[in-house]
Amino acid sequence: MLIYRLPIAMSFKKGRSICVSCRHELHSKDLFPLFSWLFLLGKCRYCKAKISARYPLVEALNGTLYVLIYIFIAGGNGLSGFSIALLGWFAAISALIVLSFVDLEHQIIPDSMWITIFIGGILVFIDEIINDGFEWQKLLNRVIGIFAVGGLFFLIGVISGGRAMGGGDVKLMAAAGFLLGWKLIILSLFLGAFAGVLYSLLSKLINKTKMRGAVPFGPFLSIGIVLSMFVGDSLIEAYLSIL
Repeated sequence: MLIYRLPIAMSFKKGRSICVSCRHELHSKDLFPLFSWLFLLGKCRYCKAKISARYPLVEALNGTLYVLIYIFIAGGNGLSGFSIALLGWFAAISALIVLSFVDLEHQIIPDSMWITIFIGGILVFIDEIINDGFEWQKLLNRVIGIFAVGGLFFLIGVISGGRAMGGGDVKLMAAAGFLLGWKLIILSLFLGAFAGVLYSLLSKLINKTKMRGAVPFGPFLSIGIVLSMFVGDSLIEAYLSIL
């Protein structure tokens, strides 16, 4: 719903969900994640128009990442994993999914999504304070994280006049920097860049043509951020052990 409504400035705070083809209002039986799409065979109940596979894909991706966050990041075991931090991680991961699909289609990153990621970081930090007490070093780690990549992207944007780097990417990495801290956000940049290069090479091989036009960076940065969430610390430790 957010992926559809945000780019066209359609309110998501009011109004029922609708079929984008016939504009018929949808009811709860039409909106059950995954199963409604499967039972309806990917078609609108009312006009029989095809429903994009993006909907079940997003629902499955979001749900799967929630479960993985609960188990591997929040240390979920029964009710023990439920915390303020868990809500922060959930908010951040959903925002990354939304902005990735929006950026792919419209080449924009909605402000509401990077703000959601930043709020997610605040929730994670509050949970740390509740459990471990306040430590200036942890706050400094997050504050530096805001500028570690976000500041670099801002300078690139200023020098290039906005041609080489968009403002949405700057805000995304600043918000994610507060969520992850400076080490993981730098790692996110490298992982995202690697994902982008891999995508470009595969596209060139498959399509047998040169890449044309601007490739949105948001989805690849999001991949880097998500990977850093789950395995970032392990990758950094492995790298340092090699050194």
